[in-house]
Order: sequence, then structure tokens, then C-alpha cells
Amino acid sequence: MPRKPGPKRPVGDMTDPEGLAQRATEYLEWMLIKNFSELTVEGRKGYLRYFIQWCDQRGLVRPQDITRPMLERYARYLYYYRNKKTGRPLSFRSQRDRLVPVRAFFKWLTQQYVLLTNPASELELPKIPKSLPKHVLSISEVEAILSVPDTDNDLGIRDRAILELLLLHWYSPP
Repeated sequence: MPRKPGPKRPVGDMTDPEGLAQRATEYLEWMLIKNFSELTVEGRKGYLRYFIQWCDQRGLVRPQDITRPMLERYARYLYYYRNKKTGRPLSFRSQRDRLVPVRAFFKWLTQQYVLLTNPASELELPKIPKSLPKHVLSISEVEAILSVPDTDNDLGIRDRAILELLLLHWYSPP
């Protein structure tokens, strides 16, 4: 029977009112006040938790300790990170998902005048590779779709033309 995860212990020094952990808590509360989705807030909480743990391991405890080179180092860390169970790297989407909340957090810190400049403002996010559709229709499936409209009337001819355009667009190279 899988073990149900309990509450996670806090990361960072919550007793320091100027520390990363306390500021992250304030940021997440602000997000709730501004009516962000609870799922969004929970997701960002988890990703900020990863970031604060990484900072703690390097002795970075306050937002003022974080510089653009430190954030670039964190991005490289995510690139080289390997899953402990599978040994696989994080996908570019996962790397991006972990960096976006950090960037938003530092933007908020700047807006709150905690920081004079935003070290994450020019942080480059990984590009998400474009992928081909997983399922491509067979010739018989395309013919079945095109045979649905009744071409004996004007609406059927219109519908057939729309379907042909959509299929032409879908299956032609960019």
C-alpha cells in the first residue's frame, strides 16, 4: 500500500523575516489574495521550495544574496539534474516549469521594493521543442471524415471544403 505523504517540513529559515523562505510565504499569500488559482499557488510553492533548498545548500538565505549568475547556475543545475529513480534528466518543459515561478517571485520582490533590481528579469528560459502529433490519421480515416458531409446541398459542400482545408493545413509542412 503506497504511503500517503505527510506535511512537508519547511525549508529555509522561517524565523528570518527578510529570508527567502519568509518572503516566499508572503509571495504565495499575495497570490491567493490576488485570486490566483489554488493549484497555481500550490505548484509554485513546490517549485519555490526546490529553489530555496538549492539556495540553502549554497548558503544563500536572503533575496539580496541572489544574483543573475546565481540564477543562471540554478538553471544549469536543472539542466544537469538527474532523477534519482530513473536517472533521466528533466525535460525542457520541467526545467521551464521550475524557473518560471522563480522569475515571477523575483519580479514580485522588485515590485515590493525588497530588491532594487530584478536579477531574474533577463533569465533565459529553456525553449520547448515542438513535437509532431502523436496520432496521425490513416488514409482510410481521412476518407471517412471527408465522406461525412452531404455534398448534395450547399451546406454539405461548405462543410466538405472546411474539412479539406483543415486536413490540408494539418498535414502540410509549415
